[in-house]
Amino acid sequence: MDRTVSKNGSPKFFGKTFIVELRKATANKSLNQLFEHYWQPLFQFSYNILKDDDDAKDAVQDVFITLWNRRFDIDIHTSMESYLFTAVRYRSLTILSKKLDLKQRNVPLENYIESSFTESVDPFVLKDLQQEIDRQIETLPTRMQEVIRLKIKDSLSISEIAARLNISEDTVKNHLAAARSRLRSSLGDVAYFILVITLSSAS
Repeated sequence: MDRTVSKNGSPKFFGKTFIVELRKATANKSLNQLFEHYWQPLFQFSYNILKDDDDAKDAVQDVFITLWNRRFDIDIHTSMESYLFTAVRYRSLTILSKKLDLKQRNVPLENYIESSFTESVDPFVLKDLQQEIDRQIETLPTRMQEVIRLKIKDSLSISEIAARLNISEDTVKNHLAAARSRLRSSLGDVAYFILVITLSSAS
């Protein structure tokens, strides 16, 4: 393999055709080279999102395991570096979305998660994910749509929504819980994560 270094310091053989190297008899050696070259920067990238050593290690390891298991059917249209960082970012955000699902979550956790998420997601990707949320909200019953839109679009409190719609606060809470449950099953992990931090910041 050509070991010439590219402009960004990465070996040129880690380009989009490197996936072919992972299908050869020397695949183990090639994977080790890839892992050794990218482990530290990928770990640091994930840690900046997760703020947890173990979770960051898990995110990076999961990406390499998935790459290895799917090496015969995966197609990479960018550089291997772009693929790895995109995959680690998505995996890290998925881990965060699951953390926010835990009953024992706390405000400091939500604060740094929201900050990390904003810094990590491309604005164009964020726009697409928000459009996905809007499309799924439109599938909810009318009253449920009204409640969740007042919550995430107008940032109204539960008592304000109850007064606006002339319903009880318990009814508002029930609609929000039901909407969140339905959207959890219809949205992807990252889109659902956006919904959760939006609901949290609107509280």
